[in-house]
Amino acid sequence: MHPHPTPPDVERRRPFLTARWSNIITLTFPVAPRLVAARLPPGVEPDLRGGLAHVSVAAFDFLDTRIRGRRIPGFVNFPEVNLRAYARQGDRRGIVLLRELVPSRLAAAIARLRFNEPFRSTPMESRTAGIGSDLVVEHRWRWEDRRFHVRVTASQGSELPVQGGIEEYVLGRWWAFGQTRTGAPRAVRVQHPVWSLRRIKDVDYDIEFGALYGAEWAELNRTPPVATLLAVGSAVSVFPPGR
Repeated sequence: MHPHPTPPDVERRRPFLTARWSNIITLTFPVAPRLVAARLPPGVEPDLRGGLAHVSVAAFDFLDTRIRGRRIPGFVNFPEVNLRAYARQGDRRGIVLLRELVPSRLAAAIARLRFNEPFRSTPMESRTAGIGSDLVVEHRWRWEDRRFHVRVTASQGSELPVQGGIEEYVLGRWWAFGQTRTGAPRAVRVQHPVWSLRRIKDVDYDIEFGALYGAEWAELNRTPPVATLLAVGSAVSVFPPGR
């Protein structure tokens, strides 16, 4: 048995969103701390590793999504691709979402207007296929007439991450930091068990970061990822801001 990080105590309040996050691909890149710091809400700072800040492109499937226990048509099963930065607020380690892409215009509009989340809608599709002992997970999407993709081939078996490694740094996050439309900081609790990881055998991606996220991110076109992970995923509960 591998040692692994332990999630915080179970949240007792009722979640406002539940879903299953399935086959979570993360491509993680080192960046200058100033690039992340400029995009963080008040009271939140970059969570540095080896003196550098990090961001990830995360691609995964939402399954059986429910808002306060109810399924909303068109917002139940769908893929998402997001760009996230790793940050901390005191002892709380979390993420700040810089852009989230989903296929539903309605879902993106609700997330922007109701929760001030950086959602945008665009044509997207995902595919997961078992080929012998391997699992192939692929996401494809378009943005302003350009096509992007990420595809990972991995083992179907999985194991828990080792404590203290890059895997824990990327996946051991229990908070999402943001701010309200009035600029007030907000911390949202994200609850899930520790995710097992599949062993990566091959990765292929085509992402033009400057076109997708802005010119300041174009340097990632020339930066290899420091970690490519494929987490099995699990049921996830997201709780409203509170204590």
